[in-house]
Amino acid sequence: MIRINLLPYRAAQKKENIRRQISIFVLAVIMVVGTLVYYNISLNNDIDALNTQIKNTKSMLARLEKQAKKVDEIKKAFNTLKQKTDVIKNLETNRKIAVQLLDNMTTLVAEKVSASQSETSADSDSKPVKRLWFTNFQENKDKINLQGIALDNKTIADFMSRLEASNLFMNVNLKTIKQQKVNELNLKNFEIICTRISRNKLAKKK
Repeated sequence: MIRINLLPYRAAQKKENIRRQISIFVLAVIMVVGTLVYYNISLNNDIDALNTQIKNTKSMLARLEKQAKKVDEIKKAFNTLKQKTDVIKNLETNRKIAVQLLDNMTTLVAEKVSASQSETSADSDSKPVKRLWFTNFQENKDKINLQGIALDNKTIADFMSRLEASNLFMNVNLKTIKQQKVNELNLKNFEIICTRISRNKLAKKK
């Protein structure tokens, strides 16, 4: 009977199996390491891209904040200029109103026309003679305080009547009247208070 020794063959096969398993393990390790390296590189690239995007965003935000600050400064300067312009407009309007108001008052001052020494002469000259003068004029909104000097009481009364009849003033009242001597003349020092009629009230009144 022939006997065959299979021990060397089995040993070689066992070694081959071990070698194959080691190769598979090493290959698996290489694949895992390669995958981890690739994932790490990809992750680092993503991080770099995000850092770059954050840097660009911060830079853009800084530029926008700088521009917004300039816009705020421009708005502030514009508002300041507008306030100054409004003040100038109000002053100009009040100045015109005051001038117009004083002009209206002046036109209501009583005058007396006096003839020259020789009324029959050809060169006779008639000149208006002021019978009333203003010494102080104050306005607080629509309230007016007027002080002046007149020749007599009738001149003051006529002036107050003209104020009331002008449809520009109301509540005309004589606050004080005193005797005052000016250049040896006995004159009347007076103070009148009244209210200026606004345009809206004047329009309703009409």
